[in-house]
Amino acid sequence: MELQQLTERRLRSWCQDGINRVPDPAAAVNFIKRHGIATLYSASTEVPNLFWAYMSESNVKGEAKWDSPSGHVYTWRWDLGRAAAAYYGGLVAKKPTWIAWEDLSSVLGFAMDRRDPEHQYAEGLLSNEAIRIVRAFEGTEGVLSTKELRQRAGFPTGKAERAAYLRGVEELDARLFLAKTFDVGGEGDDMSHALVSIKYESFVANANRLMPDEALCSFLARYLPQAVYIDPKVLGKHLRVSPTMMESAVSDLVARSIAVRFEGLVVACD
Repeated sequence: MELQQLTERRLRSWCQDGINRVPDPAAAVNFIKRHGIATLYSASTEVPNLFWAYMSESNVKGEAKWDSPSGHVYTWRWDLGRAAAAYYGGLVAKKPTWIAWEDLSSVLGFAMDRRDPEHQYAEGLLSNEAIRIVRAFEGTEGVLSTKELRQRAGFPTGKAERAAYLRGVEELDARLFLAKTFDVGGEGDDMSHALVSIKYESFVANANRLMPDEALCSFLARYLPQAVYIDPKVLGKHLRVSPTMMESAVSDLVARSIAVRFEGLVVACD
């Protein structure tokens, strides 16, 4: 076993080897399903991203221009979203992340804050801005446009109100309480906010049946073969998993002969 060989295998799997690539949104759907999670642009060395897969190389820098490769891939958000290809919300290094439906319950099981928002607010653990946003979804099917959400949550127009609203959204995103949704089957470019506990109720129910460490083990067992190897310290940090939980999951995978340790990495068994 050599690190160079492992790296080459990962680059091939992640379509960053100059040969394999993800040319279009249809291929991106299959890419997300195969890996379980993916970001749009590079957010972590331990998670694949669609931009580098489209370019078929790693470490390439994007440009903030519509008429550029990165601008082209940016538009895939709507293609994937309108096709309901995967869950879309903040996860990897707090960046927007696509999560395959097959893996969503496992991811929510270890990454979502399971504590009730109202209880957190009563204990001073959730801000007034955040709880107003949560309460805005009462009586809905769990999806609101930004305009509707701001109105119902009591954030009128204005710079200060917008800043307060964004702070609340960020707080909820960090707990995986909010996700982004799209006009499924439509043609519009609008994105809406979804309260995960309502919109994805069945996935949350399945997640709550799992212990967090059990959910993490389940996710890693499927993720690791496609990633070839992981640096558990980096991946744990970017998935917001404690070192203790990550070490427990890794030890379980090793004990089950799903993975082996190698120079600080965790490598999938062939």
